[in-house]
Amino acid sequence: MGQTGSRVASKIASSFTFSGSPSEDFNLEGTTNAVASFKGTPFVFSRRGSMYFDEDGDLAHEFYEEVAPRKKGGKRKMKKVERNLRPQGEVKYRVPCLHVDFPIILYSD
Repeated sequence: MGQTGSRVASKIASSFTFSGSPSEDFNLEGTTNAVASFKGTPFVFSRRGSMYFDEDGDLAHEFYEEVAPRKKGGKRKMKKVERNLRPQGEVKYRVPCLHVDFPIILYSD
């Protein structure tokens, strides 16, 4: 059962060159052209926040409020709050990241 996965993994691993030196197929001019054609800076300094502020100024991904039971002796329930929430906005990274579409491969030994 595990043979299929290992066979696929060996085919993938054998298709790469792990010598550490540039291969004969490496085209330095094509690489510089790809980097030159990239518009803007390769660094990303901020992202769109995924959290929200509520009316009190608290910050969280989701907000819930406790709802009293309709009948006496019933269970209290938690209801998701979807009104009066403001998005967090732009969040700056502490360390800049590389853009996803930046056309260069980083290699480290």
